Amino acid sequence: MELETYKRIRSAITAVIGVVVAYAVLQNSIFIAVAGVTIGMMAMLVMRRSLVEVTHDERSVMIQNKAASATLVITTVGMAAVGLSMVFLGRQGYAGFEATGYVLAILANLVLGLNVLMRYVYARQLGG
Repeated sequence: MELETYKRIRSAITAVIGVVVAYAVLQNSIFIAVAGVTIGMMAMLVMRRSLVEVTHDERSVMIQNKAASATLVITTVGMAAVGLSMVFLGRQGYAGFEATGYVLAILANLVLGLNVLMRYVYARQLGG
């Protein structure tokens, strides 16, 4: 199978998984959602194995690394900012915001801690 065909099929499978999960939410059934995601992931795995031309060069690896780093930064900073804002609003009298704000701020710290840990592990593993 060619790369373009694989990308089209992967997009279709992703759309079907989204529809199945939406249906599961409407039916209030976690079983339907888990089954749909599992079957979709297995279908993607089967399609991936039949793919002939997968090229991963230095450029694609660099793009993936930069995208992952940018996503991590944006998500963590966003969670911390929203968390601190919600703590501030909770102390101004908006009930329920303070606890959610603390959870978001703690999650942002956990993500940063995990990032530092993984950088340490990979630096040791890869000889850095």
